[in-house]
Amino acid sequence: MSPNTHVDALTWLYQKVTGTLPGSIAPLPRSGSARVYYRITSDYLTCIGTYNGDVRENETFIYLAKHLSQRNIPVPQILGVSECKKYYLQTDLGSLSLYDIITNPDADAFETEKLLVKVVSDLAKFNMFGFEGINELMLYPIPRFDIKSVMWDLYYFKYCFIKPLGVTFNEAELEKVFDYLSAIVLGGDNRFLQFRDFQSRNVMVTPQGLYYIDFQSARIGSGLYDLASLLYQAKANFSNALRNKLLQLYIDELETNRTAGKANILSLFPYMAIFRILQTLGAYGFRGLMERKAHFIQSIPIAMQNLGNLLESVSDNNLYYLNQLQLELSQLFKVENDEYFNGLTLKVYSFSIKNEYPPLHPEHGGGFVFDCRVLPNPGQLDEYKDLTGLDKPVIDFLNSNSEVKIFCSNVSKLVMDTIDKYLARNFKHLSVGFGCTGGQHRSVFCAEHLVKMLKGSYGDNALKIVVNHIELEKR
Repeated sequence: MSPNTHVDALTWLYQKVTGTLPGSIAPLPRSGSARVYYRITSDYLTCIGTYNGDVRENETFIYLAKHLSQRNIPVPQILGVSECKKYYLQTDLGSLSLYDIITNPDADAFETEKLLVKVVSDLAKFNMFGFEGINELMLYPIPRFDIKSVMWDLYYFKYCFIKPLGVTFNEAELEKVFDYLSAIVLGGDNRFLQFRDFQSRNVMVTPQGLYYIDFQSARIGSGLYDLASLLYQAKANFSNALRNKLLQLYIDELETNRTAGKANILSLFPYMAIFRILQTLGAYGFRGLMERKAHFIQSIPIAMQNLGNLLESVSDNNLYYLNQLQLELSQLFKVENDEYFNGLTLKVYSFSIKNEYPPLHPEHGGGFVFDCRVLPNPGQLDEYKDLTGLDKPVIDFLNSNSEVKIFCSNVSKLVMDTIDKYLARNFKHLSVGFGCTGGQHRSVFCAEHLVKMLKGSYGDNALKIVVNHIELEKR
């Protein structure tokens, strides 16, 4: 459906609800969902207009908004719904989210922690009071956090994160881990309404207080899943001390209304956090590795680090294979520590095209990739096939070819022009990749040739060069 159709439908609905025409209808930035949002303004009322073609999901959201509001949980008010149920108006809660605050380096740490304390307290109330009187038939797409739901999340990790990376892994051993984890995370208290996507972007900070959005996938299940979603959100990067403090606060809040079982919660929570991170990595894989959205790729290294820390903390032999897999996967997403380098970091790498393109750099999501297969291939000659682009005979062979010289000259000019622009704009990262069939000869030579040219032109003060020969490092 076209944007104009959405605007027309929302204009009609707004006029029906308010009796006036809107002054403006402006689209809001798209997120990871299929829903389309507009900010509708007039002198009478400012609100958010929503289009979603999934009518069943809309019905669930509208039902939950009313159900939660009746229990004094701060959520948007539904102001109007179209007859087709694909459009609805809801309260405009502004544009400032908790995510904006916790990722702002200039934010007051004390005030941020106060907000987090309030958020965790509200989460406990959402989980407990939201469960009371819930109509299970209204929950969508599934009503409960059950074995089917858990396995969907774990397979999300397998099929959308591991498989797109082309990593060789033992599926039977991974299935054993999945069976073990699923039994643990389903073994706790599930008498809660699980928010399902309780991350800082879904907490809106307004002058009237905190409000919670995007709860349409809520289901009956463990509230610890939501707490893990918040505390282990990759970009939030909370300290372990703060995580432990907020976990204790959550338990205390539960105990004001029911017997929480503190010891059980403390032993279960790390496993729930491991499970949640695996599900999140599946989402990062789908949105980042498959759809190539940089924002999701940027979160992968931190999520991998969080997973490794949790696996180390539980030290459970039943998770040994997951720990080994995590160590291998982490090597693909290592981030250079540029904390003490204030210039431009250039990553130059060579790879085998037949083994697929490497993941995008987690910081900036892109750069140049050059296909060296158009050049003469020394790997097809017996005297060179056991050598690499680092060996003198291969270097001499390629240096003597006019096609190679023209190719490298054109690449150097393009890259150096870009570096000059990046330096002028104070950009911090750029990557340049060279691929060939096996990742042994031409791509390695071209990468090294570029590095030599750049070091001669820029030195070490303004430009830091990191070289990575992916196939050679596997030897």
